[in-house]
Amino acid sequence: MKRYIPLLLCLCGCASAEPDSLPPVIDNSSYPTSAPPANVAPAPSSNAVYELLGRLDKMQAEMQQLTGKVEEQGNQIAELKKQQATMYSDLDERLRGSQASAPAAATPTEPPAASSAPETTIADVPAPPAVPAEPEAAVANAPAPAPAPTPAPAPKVEVKASGDEKQAYQKAYTSLRNGKTDQSIEQFKAYLSQYPTGGYADVTYYWLGEAYRVKPDVDSARQAYNTVLEKYPNSTKVAEALLKLGIIEADQKNADKAREYLTRVTAEFPNTPAAHSAEKKLMQLK
Repeated sequence: MKRYIPLLLCLCGCASAEPDSLPPVIDNSSYPTSAPPANVAPAPSSNAVYELLGRLDKMQAEMQQLTGKVEEQGNQIAELKKQQATMYSDLDERLRGSQASAPAAATPTEPPAASSAPETTIADVPAPPAVPAEPEAAVANAPAPAPAPTPAPAPKVEVKASGDEKQAYQKAYTSLRNGKTDQSIEQFKAYLSQYPTGGYADVTYYWLGEAYRVKPDVDSARQAYNTVLEKYPNSTKVAEALLKLGIIEADQKNADKAREYLTRVTAEFPNTPAAHSAEKKLMQLK
């Protein structure tokens, strides 16, 4: 019995020490429960995704419509430029046709002069004065056969000399009439560089001003028109150049300067299409 006493004491000591080694129990029921994070957004529903996709499709369709409208307006502007260039060219042809009729009426009895009249009117300035001079010599020496060969070589030499020149001018003029403004400007400049004193120089400066107006480049247009006035005071384009300078100044709100140019047209070139246009423009300035 005494042998079991130490064993019983050991067991009792272990039993009394075991509860002390266990961790304390904490009751969390008295503390508030933690709330879910406020920044966490709920997952989007499928309806919201479909709605966003529909909005994107609608915006893309609107962008395509706007792009189409911009392209359409660009085409309209290009067409208006072509129409404006055509209007200028048609007006120039009518003016040149009316000016060509005067020399033809002055020499109706001379068949060679009549046949060469279209060629000389195309050359604008130098040819018409030369044509009436020949018929006077022919009338003075009617019985003599000498005047007959003299008119023939003059037009032939002129045609040969102005063949390439005429082609260069017509090329630039056609480009302007077809609405190729930038191309016509370069071609007109090339003509003036190659033929600075050519028979088409005054007309080229005028149409160069017209091309700059279409571009638009107001300062360059002014310079081209003023060149016609200063270098070619006897040109058939002086009245039109004055008119266009008046229109430019009116568009730039320079009423006094515009009135000065337009008044010169009506005073120096009465009863002409340019004068009629100037009168209408003057009425608008008042």
